[in-house]
Amino acid sequence: MYSCMNVYEGSPPRLYRSPAQIHIDMIKISALIRENEEMLSVHNLLIEMIPTWAEKSPEKWIPELRETLAEAEDALENLKKLKFALEELAAELEEVRCMLDF
Repeated sequence: MYSCMNVYEGSPPRLYRSPAQIHIDMIKISALIRENEEMLSVHNLLIEMIPTWAEKSPEKWIPELRETLAEAEDALENLKKLKFALEELAAELEEVRCMLDF
C-alpha cells in the first residue's frame, strides 16, 4: 500500500504492508514464542530425565544439567528477540491503521 506525501503534515511518501500481511507475521512469531516457551520448561525436562539419571551418580548429572541450562538460556534469549519483533509488528500495524483512518 502506498501513501502519498503530505506537505501539510510533513510526511514523506511511504510504502506500507497491509494489515493482513502484518497479522500473518504476528501469528508466525506468536507460534515461535509458544514453541520457545515449551523449551524453557526446565521443570518438564528434568522430570523426563529423572528416570535416566536415577541410575547414575549425582556427579554425572552435572554436565547434563549444564547443557539443559545452556539450552534454556538460548531459548530465553530467542524469546526476548521474538518479543521485540512482535512489539515492532504491533507498532507497524498501529501505524498502518492510523494511516488508513485518514
